[in-house]
Amino acid sequence: MIRIEHYNLLLAEDEALLRQSLARKIAETDPRFRVVRECGEGKSALKALKEEGIHAVFTDIRMPEMDGLTLAKRIREEHPEIITVILTGYADFEYAREAIRQGVFDYLLKPVSEEDLERILAKIDARLRKHYELLGDEEPAAKSAEEIVAMTEAYIREHFREEIDFGKLAEGFGFSSAYLSRIFAKIKEEPPSRYLTSVRIREAKRLLETTTESVARVGELTGYPDQFYFSRTFRKETGENPTAYRKKYME
Repeated sequence: MIRIEHYNLLLAEDEALLRQSLARKIAETDPRFRVVRECGEGKSALKALKEEGIHAVFTDIRMPEMDGLTLAKRIREEHPEIITVILTGYADFEYAREAIRQGVFDYLLKPVSEEDLERILAKIDARLRKHYELLGDEEPAAKSAEEIVAMTEAYIREHFREEIDFGKLAEGFGFSSAYLSRIFAKIKEEPPSRYLTSVRIREAKRLLETTTESVARVGELTGYPDQFYFSRTFRKETGENPTAYRKKYME
């Protein structure tokens, strides 16, 4: 097995601000991943793959000269060991689904959420771990993975109303955020941020069913001070907005 210090990523996105924002999010989400090249279109990205030791590519669907789908196809043909993730907006969602059917590893909807990014990086890590071993990614000896996950679950259930920084949480337990995310996903089959969302939405349902608190207040009580974001998240998780959910339950 090859030992490496980190996973090398290439970002192909023609909008510089979006590209820089995603690179920053990746660095903050999982330090095991490092963006080593940024390209504004497909041709330069394809050329860079011949010069750099790239492990995964994140590419937008729409780019000048060579679009993301064409780039993904060329990567599969010329560099089949490299993982490709498609970045797409809702308008191009069907193209992304078709790309998955043709062998693209996965896709991310823009704007990229922290939860979705964490999920994708965990999936990429699981795939790459079959071939690579990261230096310094040894498991802490003091506690078992099961104990660490149980501690994390307990902390989330107690503090779900607050903004939780999983990096600081992991640091407080004495291990890396990357290790926390990896073992949590392995044991619970979802990343810590996803578990947090589940706990919050479950409590939101309870409040909507048993109290007359306003939707805004229910959001505040479950860790979502922004009412719009709360409603959007609730709808994504349940298929209904909070008001419709309450009305349906009352009926």
